[in-house]
Amino acid sequence: MQVDKFENNGMAVLLLYPEGHRSFDVPRERLPQEAKPVDVFEVSFVHHRQETERVAAENRRLLEDLLGWDGQLWL
Repeated sequence: MQVDKFENNGMAVLLLYPEGHRSFDVPRERLPQEAKPVDVFEVSFVHHRQETERVAAENRRLLEDLLGWDGQLWL
């Protein structure tokens, strides 16, 4: 990722590096304090399966509560 710029709303605009065709915003505090525009960072993603399962179960519970669904298939 390459830092493109910092916005006044506390967000940093990052570009995919080296392509630079796509950008996305992240909170400024997610970057090292010394980061500046043009700096390039390596980013990795770690899949947290246990947290994914917890969030999925919570989403199912909320949907069931919202729809009054008891978990049975609707036909």
